[in-house]
Amino acid sequence: MMRPPLMALAISALMLAQPAFAAERSNSLPPKPGPAMSGKAAGKNDAALYWYEDGKRRALRVDPAWIADFAAPAATRPGKRPSPLKRSIGGEKALESLPGTASPVFRDDNGAQLALGGGVVVRLRAADRAYARERLASAGLQPVRPLDPDGHAWLVASPAGMPALELANRLHESNEFESAAPNWWRPRSLK
Repeated sequence: MMRPPLMALAISALMLAQPAFAAERSNSLPPKPGPAMSGKAAGKNDAALYWYEDGKRRALRVDPAWIADFAAPAATRPGKRPSPLKRSIGGEKALESLPGTASPVFRDDNGAQLALGGGVVVRLRAADRAYARERLASAGLQPVRPLDPDGHAWLVASPAGMPALELANRLHESNEFESAAPNWWRPRSLK
């Protein structure tokens, strides 16, 4: 059995050492990702990232842990759909040199994953629907196909990734069309 003075010394040493270990542990872990990250943890350029949904400007942030490569979806187990999501090893630095078929993965206000596989959804005004292809071409766009039977919404071509977001925002803010939004890819889940 330990002697009382030696036991008191051991307990005192443990009590003194405990705050040092706790401080070291809390500083070595990266911040936990969540839907409402702000400041430095959210990224430098995230304040400028946005898109329009139903005429309202919505904020986006980049999730540097993921990319979406639409050239070759990752192999999955039999019975599962292939997914373009891949872990990004390089973090924010790797996002600067993505190939043309890849997109950063974004998070919206609710924390949902979004990626830009290419294309922009343009909603035409009623007066432009009769000659939709000509109207889109006159704006320098390449119409891909109508998305509804009456020709109100059209998918127009754009590269994957940030160029699609920039084109959608530019078209929406130009007021040439009723609205424009990126053709978002979202992960699907079976119900």
